Amino acid sequence: MDNTHNKNHESLINEYGKTQEMIIHYDDINLRFGSIIQSGVLILIGLSFGILSKERSMFLYLFPFVIIFVSLTNYLVYLWFKRHRSISQIKIHRILEIEKQLGWKQFSLVDKAFSNKTTGTAPARTMIIIYLFVEPIILAVAYMVILFCA
Repeated sequence: MDNTHNKNHESLINEYGKTQEMIIHYDDINLRFGSIIQSGVLILIGLSFGILSKERSMFLYLFPFVIIFVSLTNYLVYLWFKRHRSISQIKIHRILEIEKQLGWKQFSLVDKAFSNKTTGTAPARTMIIIYLFVEPIILAVAYMVILFCA
């Protein structure tokens, strides 16, 4: 009986470690993908303002396509982020179950802090969503200002 308990304990510890690795993997993929895509989007915006601003009519006709492209790209990044966040949530749920069985509290304490809203900051997902949806709005406002005021 004791040998079976030790094997189960070791198995849970191994699963705990592998689950943490998977969470890190999905966080890393999100960070890398998001950083690369957003860097490209910001470069596109800069080049668009630089190149298209030389001729007003070209800017007025072509910049809406930049706004649409940025909007679609940000929406795809959001879908990517949402998918990987859902996978990470499943992994975190499993880690919480394993912690209960092992009597550990590493993730449980963090989960409790988020549940009690004692972390003192907005969740990263909220900030990412705000950024992804506000960026095209800011571009549209800039376009309108240039269209009507310049």
